[in-house]
Amino acid sequence: MSSDYRREAGKRIKSWGLEGDVQRQIEGTGEYPIMYRALGTQPRTEHPFNLYGDIHSQPQALRDTFALNKEAIPALAHKLVERGFHAMVGHGLGTSQFVAQTAAGAFWAWAGWDARDLDSLEYVNFGHPIDFERTVFFSYSGSGSTVDSNRAAQKAKELGAYQVAFTSVADSPITRKCDESIVCAGGFDTGGSDTFHYTTRLAVSVWLALEIGALTRPDERNWDDLRQRLFALPDKMADMFNWVSERSRILAARYRDVRSVIVVGAGANEGTAEEIALKYDEMSHIPTKAMCPGRHIHGALGLTTHDILTIIVAPLEDPAYDALRDIAQVTMMLKSPSIAIISEEDEAVAEQVDDVFRLPETDPILFSILSILPGQLLPYWGAIAQGDINPDCQRANIARYAKVWNWLFPKDTH
Repeated sequence: MSSDYRREAGKRIKSWGLEGDVQRQIEGTGEYPIMYRALGTQPRTEHPFNLYGDIHSQPQALRDTFALNKEAIPALAHKLVERGFHAMVGHGLGTSQFVAQTAAGAFWAWAGWDARDLDSLEYVNFGHPIDFERTVFFSYSGSGSTVDSNRAAQKAKELGAYQVAFTSVADSPITRKCDESIVCAGGFDTGGSDTFHYTTRLAVSVWLALEIGALTRPDERNWDDLRQRLFALPDKMADMFNWVSERSRILAARYRDVRSVIVVGAGANEGTAEEIALKYDEMSHIPTKAMCPGRHIHGALGLTTHDILTIIVAPLEDPAYDALRDIAQVTMMLKSPSIAIISEEDEAVAEQVDDVFRLPETDPILFSILSILPGQLLPYWGAIAQGDINPDCQRANIARYAKVWNWLFPKDTH
């Protein structure tokens, strides 16, 4: 798994893509999955798969990211405030977009900014009007090489946007289109699904919102306390890992045959719900839908049944906590299986669901960083519980999928 590799901040193990006789590699993907060839990592056929190592690497990746950016983030906050920005739009694809969506909550709550997310390809195709005089454009790409994210950054550059790249790869293509770059630690993916890229880029984005808030709204919150709690998250995540993994293994085996999963989160944690849903889609291939409480109440009641699992992300200080508690009540009344990711001190939601993950944080923004751990490990173990799924591969170990992967994402497109 990933612990077998020496990680270097800002670097990849190799450029994405296949070398040599691509057709023969696709035909032989069952024996040597092309996902591993594209990433440059060794194949796995049983737990621990490479993704398990990637997930396990997150506490250290967070520590290293904080150390790497101890001067860059405060300096960038000063620069953005001095330039008069009052809003941000973050764009990316898949996980990268959900980083922006979750981070937006910190910009609303802490910086007092207007903030939203965009799918990069949607921006390329539809050109959403953005006031770049007051809005900074955040470009999220773990590899920095994703083609459509680079197209979006180029389009914004031509329109005069001031851009900040959030990436794990120094001097990657997207950094050359942006005015500033924040490079996160963690190194490179060893499995075919983003894990630490999400966590590190979310953490520095939240940190940036915190520093902007401290500059522009000094009396609004106890900023020193929030900083300390933010920087304590790597140790908290490391302390949680073993029990979260074991509980995820047990619950994933119990729910391996569910027809679908619904993940409910509010505010910033609607983005958390989206990322958890994506991980279920990618790793365990159980169709999963993310939604906010209002969307659930006004449309998902008929989906809440015995063979559909509901996961509720409900930090104790969430402004929508009462609505999230209502969703828990719905699952109990309808006798539908449910798991809640909650704060240590929670009493109300915990009483109404089948199983819980208690996390040592109550603030919904900081909670979003910790909650991704069960959000990744549940689908990881869900793949293994089904017996015939390699969570590293997104089915690229099957020839028809390998052919599509190479067609959609040829050399140097990721």
